[in-house]
Amino acid sequence: MSDDLRVREATLDDRAAIGALWRELMDFHKPYDRRFRHMKPNALDVWLEHLDECMTNDDHIILVAEAGSELVAFAMARPGEDPPVFDVPPHVFVTNFSVTAEWRRRGLGQRLFEGIAERAGKRGFGEVRLSVAAENPFSNAFWRQMGFEPHAVHLRKGL
Repeated sequence: MSDDLRVREATLDDRAAIGALWRELMDFHKPYDRRFRHMKPNALDVWLEHLDECMTNDDHIILVAEAGSELVAFAMARPGEDPPVFDVPPHVFVTNFSVTAEWRRRGLGQRLFEGIAERAGKRGFGEVRLSVAAENPFSNAFWRQMGFEPHAVHLRKGL
C-alpha cells in the first residue's frame, strides 16, 4: 500500500469526489441487487443533497481515504436505533462503504472500517451494524473477514 495513503474526516471540499465514488458503488451493486438497476435519473443529485445534510450533522461519521491528492474510498455511518424495550448499547449503522476498483484488496477497506470503529467507540457506541446484499460474495466475504456475523435476515417480495 502506498505510503502517501491516509484516512481522514471528510470535508465539504470532498463532495464531488465522494459523489463519483458513490456512483461507482451503485454500479458495483447492480449485479447483486435489482434495486440498483432502477435508479432515478437524478439519483446522484438527490444523494449529494443527502450527503450535504449528513456532513453538517455531528452524529454522522464520514471518512475518506486519499492516495496523494485523489480520493479512493469513503465510508459513512450514522447512529442506529433499537426499540426502547432492549437494554443494549447504542450502535452505528454503516450506510455507505466504497473503495474504488483499483484500490480493492490492498487493506484499505480494513483501514477505513477501523477508522469508523475507532470514532464510533470514542462516541460511546458499542456496536457497528450494516446491511450487505445477500448475493454479493465480495462484500459478504470482506465483512466476515472484519469479524461481522449474521444478525438478521431481511426478506422482500414484489407486489
